[in-house]
Amino acid sequence: MIKLIAVDLDGTLLDGENRIDGRNIRALQRALDMGIYVVPATGRCMGVFPQELTGLTGLRYAVTENGALIWDYQGERELRRWGLPCGKAEKILRLAEGERAGAGGNPAHGRGFRVYAEVFVHGQAYADIRSLEGIEATPLGRNFIRYFTENHNFVSGLCAQQKLLDAAEKVNLYFQDSADGAGVRSRLEQDASIKTASSICGNVEVTAAGVEKGAALWELAQQLGIGRREILVFGDNENNLGMFAAAGTAVAMGNAGERVRQAAGHVTGTNDEAGVAAFLEKYVI
Repeated sequence: MIKLIAVDLDGTLLDGENRIDGRNIRALQRALDMGIYVVPATGRCMGVFPQELTGLTGLRYAVTENGALIWDYQGERELRRWGLPCGKAEKILRLAEGERAGAGGNPAHGRGFRVYAEVFVHGQAYADIRSLEGIEATPLGRNFIRYFTENHNFVSGLCAQQKLLDAAEKVNLYFQDSADGAGVRSRLEQDASIKTASSICGNVEVTAAGVEKGAALWELAQQLGIGRREILVFGDNENNLGMFAAAGTAVAMGNAGERVRQAAGHVTGTNDEAGVAAFLEKYVI
């Protein structure tokens, strides 16, 4: 019997327009009404959750920022939080921007490539105000523009916000050129104190070492007295693989890559076909 449903957002619950199909919402609400825990498990932070999701009646917990934060809706508090090592967020930003510390200049255009960076602090997203310059022309597309310009806190000189950065749980980097992102990720992976992942747009997501969705989900399940066989998860990308391993039933989306499909026990429809609802309607609700 399924007691907990963990569902990824981007590429899974959200469609290609970053919206949640009404069929998916109805299916999740039905599961909640049946007494099943529905847990959003995402690389996003709380501050950029879709309103349709947070409006679900009975939603209790969320695993956010690739597992860096577990949120308790009922208690309106962080149930558990794993922050980046002190000083690490600034170093990640400077590496990504191609700017040597103290060199000055416009970090958004350093080394001939542009990177959009966001920092998650206690469930809120922060970005540099300079990132908005020319964003309408980015090849990352309108969905990215909509995401990045909505529900973020924009500050002047993000790299100089030491107090903010030292409190960060996660850094997200979005590169216009995927080769630049691959190069930065390769360098970051040499640092044993952090963990990298990717979920959309070839982005690079950085948390503290040991942080991942599966570990956070399993910790939450244990607190709730829920066993592995009672957990059902949905996902589409590599940052969901740990979560697949923590669940009795793992479902890959039809739009997932081959590696994710092979790690799952089931494959459902795509995110544009309300694949989450299709599986739940057939097997759970």
